[in-house]
Amino acid sequence: MEHCEQECLTALADWEDILEKKAKIYSRLLTDPALAKMMEDCSFRHEKRKEKLLGLVCGKTVKKKNGQGMSALNEGEGAQ
Repeated sequence: MEHCEQECLTALADWEDILEKKAKIYSRLLTDPALAKMMEDCSFRHEKRKEKLLGLVCGKTVKKKNGQGMSALNEGEGAQ
C-alpha cells in the first residue's frame, strides 16, 4: 500500500473515532430513549467502520481494548 493511501485511510479512521465519541456522548445526554438508542447505534457503526479502516492500514483486524482510543492505536502504527 502506498504511503499516501495509508495516510488517507488513517485520517478517515481518525474521523470515524471522533464521530464515534460524539455519538456516544450524545447518546448519554439525550433524554428521549429512542433518540439515545439511535445515537448509541450510530456510535457502534462508526466504531466498526474505524476498525475496518485500521484493518486496511495494518493488514489485520484491529480491536481497541477497553479505555483505549485512537491515540493508543496510533502509537503502535509508528513502527511501520
